[in-house]
Amino acid sequence: MVALRGVLGIDEAGRGALLGPLVVAGVLAPEGVDLEVLGACDSKVVPREKRKEILHRIAQEVLSVKVWVFTAAEVDDNSLTELELRAMAALIAELKPYRAIIDSPVNPRAIPSFAEELRRRTGDTGVELVIHPKADRDYPIVGAASLAAKVIRDGYVLVLRKRYGYFGWGYPGEKATRDFVRRWWVREGKLPPICRSRWATVGELIDPVLTLGKSQGTGA
Repeated sequence: MVALRGVLGIDEAGRGALLGPLVVAGVLAPEGVDLEVLGACDSKVVPREKRKEILHRIAQEVLSVKVWVFTAAEVDDNSLTELELRAMAALIAELKPYRAIIDSPVNPRAIPSFAEELRRRTGDTGVELVIHPKADRDYPIVGAASLAAKVIRDGYVLVLRKRYGYFGWGYPGEKATRDFVRRWWVREGKLPPICRSRWATVGELIDPVLTLGKSQGTGA
C-alpha cells in the first residue's frame, strides 16, 4: 500500500465553453492549512484580475498544484464526463491523497455511478472520495482548485486570442464569442479549430448565417 498524503481538491474550468480548452485542476494540501485565509473560494466570486494573485499565495502553502488541459478537438472526440474522469483518476494516482474532494460534474442522481467509475479507475488506492455539488463553494481546497483551473484556462485563452483574434472568454453567453464563430464561418466556410463543433449551440449560431446566404443567393 502506498503512503497517502494530504487532501486533494479537484475542479474544472471551461466545461460550458464553446471555444477553447477544458481544464481540470487538482490542489493537494496538508491537513490543517487554512486555505480560506489565503483567499481560496469559488473562483466565480473572485474578480478575474485577483485570481492569479490569490493562486500564487495558495501555491506557496500547498503540496502540489496540477492541471490537465483538453483541447476543443479532444472535447469533440470524447464526452466531457469521460475527460473529467480521465483527469481526476490521473490526479489521484499521481498525488496519492488520503481524501479527494471533487466539485461534482454530474447531477446529484448520477454521483454514485460517477464515484463507482472513478474508484474503478483509481484502483485500490484507499482514497476517500467526496463528490459534492457546489464543492468549490463549500470546501476551500476545492475553491483553490477552482482558482487554479480558471487561471490556467484564462492563460490559454489569451494565447488563443493572439493567434485567432478576440472572442471573449469562449462562452456561448458572450456576444464576442457568438460573433467570432459567425464571422469565422462566413469568412472560412467552416468552424474555427478552437470550437467544439458537436455542440448544439453551434447549429443555432450558424443556421441564421446559412439561411441568410441561401436567401441572398436566391434573390440574386
